[in-house]
Amino acid sequence: MSLAELKSEFHNLIDQIDDPEIIEQFYNAMSQSFNSDGAMWNSLTPAQQQSVIDAYEESKNDDTLITLDELKIKYANWS
Repeated sequence: MSLAELKSEFHNLIDQIDDPEIIEQFYNAMSQSFNSDGAMWNSLTPAQQQSVIDAYEESKNDDTLITLDELKIKYANWS
């Protein structure tokens, strides 16, 4: 898919969303992707940074992963 096609499809996708919270999440994700100075990482405490690093390392081991269905069950009461 060409760059023009990708942009068009992305615009179409956004145009179909009527939920302001989802649009804000898209906006925040895109805005942060342009932030190359590491501000988001630097805004974390050392403990939070270590948690992210630990989670990343754990994700490399298939034995520590759970399925999406298991995750949904575990956090069903958060909905």
